[in-house]
Order: sequence, then structure tokens, then C-alpha cells
Amino acid sequence: MKKIKMNIFRRTLLLSLSTALMSFLAFGIISSYHMKNLFQKSIENGKNVGEKTLNFTEKFAINQAKERLTSLAFERSRQIEQGMSKLKRDAESIAIQINRILSNPDNYKEIKLPNVKKETVYNGNPYIYFPPEVEKKGITDELKREAGLSSNIVDVLNIVSQGYTGHHATSYIASKNGFMILIETSDDKNAPVTFPNDFEPRERIWYTEAEKAQKTIITDVYQAIQLYPAVSCAAPYYDSEGKFAGVAAVDANLESLYELITENRLGDTSINFTLSNKGEIIISSTKTGTFAVSKTKKDCRKDTKSEFAKEAVNMVAGKSNVVLLNVDGKEYFLAYAPMPSIGWSFGTLIEKKEVIKPVDEAKSIINNITQNITVSIESLFSQHMKHILITVMLVLIWLFWISIKDSKKFVTPIVMLTNGVKEIAKGNLDNKLDIKTGDEIEDLADSVNNMTSDLKQYIENLSKVTADKERIATELNVARNIQAGMLPSVEPEFSNKKEFDLAATMIPAKEVGGDFYDFYMLDDNHLALTVADVSGKGVGAALFMSISKSFLKNNAKSASSAFIEGRELKLASIMEQTNQQLLENNKEKMFVTVFFGVLDLRNGEFAYVNAGHNPPLVRHKTNNEFSYIRNIKKNCIIGVSKKAKYQEHHLTLSSGDILFFYTDGITEAMNEQKEQFQENRLKTALDNISEGCNANKMLSIVYSAVKQHAGEAEQSDDMTMLGLVFKG
Repeated sequence: MKKIKMNIFRRTLLLSLSTALMSFLAFGIISSYHMKNLFQKSIENGKNVGEKTLNFTEKFAINQAKERLTSLAFERSRQIEQGMSKLKRDAESIAIQINRILSNPDNYKEIKLPNVKKETVYNGNPYIYFPPEVEKKGITDELKREAGLSSNIVDVLNIVSQGYTGHHATSYIASKNGFMILIETSDDKNAPVTFPNDFEPRERIWYTEAEKAQKTIITDVYQAIQLYPAVSCAAPYYDSEGKFAGVAAVDANLESLYELITENRLGDTSINFTLSNKGEIIISSTKTGTFAVSKTKKDCRKDTKSEFAKEAVNMVAGKSNVVLLNVDGKEYFLAYAPMPSIGWSFGTLIEKKEVIKPVDEAKSIINNITQNITVSIESLFSQHMKHILITVMLVLIWLFWISIKDSKKFVTPIVMLTNGVKEIAKGNLDNKLDIKTGDEIEDLADSVNNMTSDLKQYIENLSKVTADKERIATELNVARNIQAGMLPSVEPEFSNKKEFDLAATMIPAKEVGGDFYDFYMLDDNHLALTVADVSGKGVGAALFMSISKSFLKNNAKSASSAFIEGRELKLASIMEQTNQQLLENNKEKMFVTVFFGVLDLRNGEFAYVNAGHNPPLVRHKTNNEFSYIRNIKKNCIIGVSKKAKYQEHHLTLSSGDILFFYTDGITEAMNEQKEQFQENRLKTALDNISEGCNANKMLSIVYSAVKQHAGEAEQSDDMTMLGLVFKG
């Protein structure tokens, strides 16, 4: 076989092409290898970061919970102890003054006080009481003299009683000879005093224990004559000869202490309670379980079946600690702190699963982030491989044409170019080719230089942009999920109510919004409804929204004790209290419009306060169309003025009546011609609702009407709706 000879041109051409091909193949293999390693390491690093983040988050959440529990325990114990210490000081002050009066009778004139059995006495005014046994025997001149002289104590009783304004409390003295001098305080100053005719003070626990101890004592919880749970601080007093003459005392309604231990709870599962020096739970924020108040006065230290027994011993001993307990089938973190001056202890708990709940949420978020990063890296790897293959093909074609045209001149620059490309293939993107031939080879070298520079800049820019987008998207996604979780759900608690049908929705204009709605039961018969709109949009409005919602709901819940006490719930006071709270440290000068109402499910009585919000609509069953609920006097929006006062209004609903609440995102929704939806279109849409339509269908009809009006126009404001059909 004849050997084929190749001239220098062919050899140069072959050499050039083969060198270029091998160089780019090497570059592709090395790039693919490094990209694959980068991909695997990125995934491994993401998993490691996720695991470390979860471990840190769990430890941090537990430590934070322990610190907050400890702080709350010491704060509440100090507040309760201060309240009880005030009772003790006041009782002793009364005892000291009555001692002084009895020891110096010539310095005082006899005073005649109204007899509660014979005259009408109102709260806040002093009066005298004689037991039936004393009246039966006859009130002697000597007893009248002692009673008239002792009545000079009313000056001190007045001063003491003023310190309990707004609470149920009674300050008094009880003589061993059979009379009492009292002043009662309560929320209603105009209410007449009611006093049992057969009451014998010398048989009451505060009298017998103080007489027996001959010193100041604090009683166990007992039922006061006004029928509220009370605790008394009592001190004995003496006559001019130093003999026991009676007892001075102050009692207080435990409901005020109950409000103190239930406010600012750390979470949905938290429990606050007070343990007496006898190991009995005397006040608790829960009605059932180990930490509820027992009707049988159970000593928790003797409950050997409960892990709490050991900690109850420590609490009675005046110790403080934070521990993890398994009680009633659940794990709790318990923190407690002593009240040394009265021998009580305050405890607060929260379930462990609630503490580490954010960790589970973080795990889900981190898994999503890892998956997104994996997809991004795979896409980037695929794009780079395509770019490399296309570049190789173009360069090979171009080299083949240049090699044919000037192979001899091309040999040396090709070698230089090949060596340079090999260096680039190793990952050295800072390497620059310096070839000066005055032809396409020099252009090729410049192109390679530009390609490496562009590639380097592209990788840097892509990495930065990808990281920024992922971070922002993740943060906004978390914020959106948090905000959505703060709004109540109709399912399952409110979905099958026989008294009403309820539906609500909030559609933010951005990732997070400033509108909010809320509904909750204040007790078995009263449903609270709220629709509000915070000034502005975005994250700032969302944060102010969460604060406003929390303040209003907490104040409403606290005030709902009025139902238990038989008093009227004052919505205006709730709104004024919320306004004052929002004005504190409101440096951004944000405000919120609020419509807040309470519906009595028994009779359809609907009380409400409109703080600058859009007027809702109502349709009575006897009428075929909706009408706006407008009031002549408009209330100020919340968060603007400390002097703002609010007026409460009422309307009555019958079975089949409908209420519709909304924010201005509905009526001010604009189409492409900048025309607003307005109140008349909203009323028309609602009037088209057929009789018997449920609340969810009503919201769907209104939203469809708004979307049809807006067309392709972008949503400019948050849209919130709440509908209620009263069934009676």
C-alpha cells in the first residue's frame, strides 16, 4: 500500500485543527467536572447549613422561652406580692388608727353613721352594721358610745378605699362587742350596698384567725359577702388597756389578680397560676387539669402521680427555677418565682411543642430553599454546557477557515492560542492572551480574552443576582405565610354554627398587606367582628396591622368579663384603650381605620363602633335591598389623637338579615380608565344576591363584580371582605 504523503500545509492544518479540538475538549471536560463537583458540594453545604440552622433555632427558641418565662414569673410574683403587701399595710394602718382612737377617747367626738339595715347606703360611703344577736339583746349606751367613738376611723377607711378605685374591695373594722364599720368600693359608685341581715362578723375566717394569731394575717380564699372570691388581710386592734378589742381588715376581689396573671400570656398553650403556702392552687388561667383551681383544696405537694409535686414543694419553700415537666400527657416548660412576704409563689407554663413550632416551620422553609438552589444550579450547569459546545463548534469552523488561508503564518499563533486556552480550561479566567498578528488570529485571541472576562463577570453577576432574589423571595414568602396565619379561619370552629353563617377573605395588593379582619367568640353568646385598614402597604403596614389586631383583640377579651359580671360591654372604652396603646412609640405616625362590633346571638342585638372606616351594609329580611350603615357623627381613626373619644351605636338583626363589611380596596378598585368601583356598584352587586345565599357565595359575587370592573388593571390596594348571615 502506497504511503500517503502530507505537505506542511496539511500537517499544519491537521495540527491546528487537532490541537484546537483537543484543547476545547479538555476545557469542556474540566469545566464539566468542576461544575459537577460544585453542584454536589452546594447541595451538601445547603443540607449542612440547614441542619445547623435547625439545631441553633431549636436551642435559641428554648432559651428564649425560658428567659421569657422566668421574666414573666418574677414580674407577676412581684406585682401580686406588691398588691398583697398593700392590703397588709392598709389593714395595719387601720388597726393603728383605731388603737389611737380607743386609747385617747377624749380627743374625739362621737360620730353617727347610717345603719345599713335602716337606711340606703351607696358604694364608697361609710356605714355601720349591728348583728341580729346584738340588736336582740339591745344596743346599750356603752356600746353606742364605743360605736360612735370608733366611727372616727372613717377618715382612714376613706383614704384606704380610694386606693382600690375600679376594683371590688372592702375596708372595715369589727368590734368584739358586736358592730362593724365599713366602706365598700366597686365599679358602680351609684349602686346601693346590699348586706345580709344575718351576718355575724365574729364568726368569719378573717376575724377568728386574726384574734387567734394576735398579729396580722392573710386568709385563704373565701367567698365574700358580696359573693365574689376574696382574700383578706386582717390585724387585731386593742383598747386603752391593751386588751383585744376587735379586728381591722381589708379584703380584695381575686378577679383583679386573675386578670393580672392572664394578661400578656406567652402563647396559646401558656398557663399562669398562683400557689399558696399550703401547696394549693388558688388562682389559675385554666379551668381544667393539674393546674386548675381545685374545689377540694388539693395540696399539690402530695400528688405523687404528678411530676409537678416535686416542684410544688420547691415553690412552697420559696425557691425559683425553670424546669421541663410532663403533666397531663404534655411536656411543659415551667418557671416559678416566690412571694416571700406572703408565702405564695407564682408559676407560668408553656407547652414545649409550641416553643419549637417555629423550628418545624423553619425546616420546611429550609427544604424549599435547598430545592430551589438545586434547581438553579442544575439550570446554570446546563446553560454553561450549551454555551461551551456552541463556542467550540464556532471556533473550530473559524480555525479551519483561517488555517487554510494562511497555515504557515497560523502555526505559531495557534500554538500560543492553544496554550492560552489550556490555561483557561484549567479555570484561570484571569489569564490573557497576547497575540499580535494583525489578522483573524489576533481577533480570535481578543475574542477568547473577552469571552473569559464576560464569562467571569457573568458568573459573578449571576451568583449575586441569584442570591439576592432567593433571599428577598424567601423573606417575603415567610412574611406572607406569617400574615396569612394571623388571620382567623372560618374552618372548622365557625363553619357549622346554627346561629350564623360567616365568611371572610383578604387579598393583599403586594406580598403582604395592611388590611385585616378578625372574628372570635367573647363567650358562648357574643361574637366579635373586626374589619380594619392600616395606612400604607407592604411590610411596614403588615407589622402595624399585627400590632393593631393584637391590641384590639386583647382589650376586647379582657373587657368581656363584663358578661360574667352582668355588666354592659363598653365598646367605646375598648376602642379608646386600643387608640392609646397604638399612640405609644408610634414614630412612623401610622394609623388604622377600624369597624368593630359585637353581636348578641340570642337576640340579634348588634353593638358597634366605627373608627373612620367605610360604612358596612345591611339587608333586613323584610327588605329586598342593602343599605349603608351611616352615622351622623363620625369617630376619629385610631392612632392619631390621644384625646379621641368614640361613640357606640346599635342595630337589631332578625333571622335572615345579612351584614357585609369591607375595606376601601373594594370601592376604590380602578379599571384601566382609572374609574373607581365606588359604593353604588357595590350596592348593586349585593342587591343581586338571591334570598338564602350563604356568606361565602356573597363574597364570591362581590369579588367577581370587582374583577369584572377592573379588567386587566393592576390591583392597587388590599381588598378585604367579611360577610355574615344571621340565622337567629
